[in-house]
Amino acid sequence: MDSLWFAEATKNSVMGMAAKELAWDQTPLGRPSTWHPALRQAVQLCFSTTFPVMIAWGPEYTMIYNDGYRDMLGTDKRLNAMGRPSKEVWAEIWDYVGGLFAEVEQTGRSVGEVDQLLLMNRSGFDEETHFTFSYSPITDETGAVLGILNITSETTASVVDRRRLKTIDQLHATMTEHRSSLTALSAAVLDVLRDSDDIARAELHLTEGGDLVLAGATDLVHSELVDAEVVRRAWTTRLPVSLSPTLVAPLSRADEQAAHGVLVLKGSVRRPYDAAQRAFLMLVASTVSAALGAATDLRREIDLLNAYAELAAREAERTRESSVALQHSLLTSPPEPDHLHIVVRYHPASDDLEIGGDWYDSFLTDDGSTVLVIGDVTGHDHHAAAAMGQIRGIIRSIAYDRGEVPSQVLMRSDNAIHGLNLGQTATASAIVARIEQDRADLRSRVRTIRWSNAGHPPPVILRADGSVEVLRRQNDLILGIIPDHQRHDFTIALADNDTLIFYTDGLIERRNRTMTASVEALVRTLENRQDDDLDELCDHVLTTLVPGRADDDIAIVAVRAYPQDEPRPPEAGPNENLPPELDDGDVGTTSV
Repeated sequence: MDSLWFAEATKNSVMGMAAKELAWDQTPLGRPSTWHPALRQAVQLCFSTTFPVMIAWGPEYTMIYNDGYRDMLGTDKRLNAMGRPSKEVWAEIWDYVGGLFAEVEQTGRSVGEVDQLLLMNRSGFDEETHFTFSYSPITDETGAVLGILNITSETTASVVDRRRLKTIDQLHATMTEHRSSLTALSAAVLDVLRDSDDIARAELHLTEGGDLVLAGATDLVHSELVDAEVVRRAWTTRLPVSLSPTLVAPLSRADEQAAHGVLVLKGSVRRPYDAAQRAFLMLVASTVSAALGAATDLRREIDLLNAYAELAAREAERTRESSVALQHSLLTSPPEPDHLHIVVRYHPASDDLEIGGDWYDSFLTDDGSTVLVIGDVTGHDHHAAAAMGQIRGIIRSIAYDRGEVPSQVLMRSDNAIHGLNLGQTATASAIVARIEQDRADLRSRVRTIRWSNAGHPPPVILRADGSVEVLRRQNDLILGIIPDHQRHDFTIALADNDTLIFYTDGLIERRNRTMTASVEALVRTLENRQDDDLDELCDHVLTTLVPGRADDDIAIVAVRAYPQDEPRPPEAGPNENLPPELDDGDVGTTSV
């Protein structure tokens, strides 16, 4: 008959009663009345708590365990493990568990793990499990280790749930990223499912042309997960089919008349095909279904937007063709006055338009003068181009017909803008300049630049010695603000091999930089470049100051003066409009 202590310890639990009925005399432990006091204390602790506890005693690590631990033994081990050696009960994981037991026995110290993965066969199949546990020594009065106390908790459900939620999160993230393309979306879905430890295999079937076709699978196995007729039935009825361990789920939304496809999911064979796994597979299918529906909606929207974009592109092309025609009519090639070389550059800010609000002009007047104009209407679209065309035409006409000084040309342009009611958009900064040379200038080998500035960035002169002079003078009001505005003229000498440069603000202005600093950057770019060919000089300025795409339109006019008593360089133009022979008479101004 068992001792009273054992009967008292085991009376209040199922496994306690099972332990009481066990023939302990046929086990390595013998009758409970003979058990070591340390074992008795451990047994009393084991059966007094609901927390999972197992005792492994003696050289064979004979097992004693309570109700909480029984639930972790699965369907095959739970009733016949009592009193058996641990190595027999946990044969499939003994390489791991036995090593820990030996470590505790040898060191006398506890060992443990958190969420430890163990692949065990406790219910008739190889099952993925996770445990958080502690193995502690049970010792006698001398400190010798007589057994192991295993206090443990199975964390399989929480580990798998976290992992499944991570799969769902990855599906959401990757499908959001690829929802604009059904092909990319399908590939992304299969990539996520391929990497999931909770999906053994997956097939994605999509509706194409009124039929169901296989879009892809997570592996290269050509055998079908389920019969094709089962897949088609789920597609036509829009009802899921559950075939352990596989779910065949239609991909459709409640408000739709037909399914977008079918997702076949085989759950992990290392987890039971229970309610939790079926719920997970249904959640995967629901997530993919929602993404496919959204992708289909987005595809329709994209197709509609593409149609609108095509119409807009055609309209933009017509606008571009109009702007090209405007460019060809307005930004004409410069003239070739005697011993002067004029080079121009124009770069619009917009990719869609060839011209914007900036412009340049250079022409010979009826009296033979060379007139240069640079200007900038606010904006760089076709509206700015239209306003620019009107203002440019006004200045050109006024400058040509009377040969007036630049300030008078700008004053008359102000009056014309108001008199013709061109509106508030017809305002612009501009410089009008005329190159003059009287008999005295010709003897001195210089030309005179006479200019008037209507609110425009200052021109610069690259001198023949490589120095740069900024022509900072009083700026008058921009064009188009008020009529009869009094304007001013300024003059400066242009010697042989000097280069005069006009430009618009798109060349120099930058965010977070003052106008003074911007002009200084231009000066540094030009210094000591006097020997550059004029075309090379203009290209150098553009690539240095605007290495990428311009934020604003850019126009440049550069004029270089060559000695008139030397052979004309080829780039200076044909040998025309030479000045008359010098005499002592006062013949006024000869303009070139």
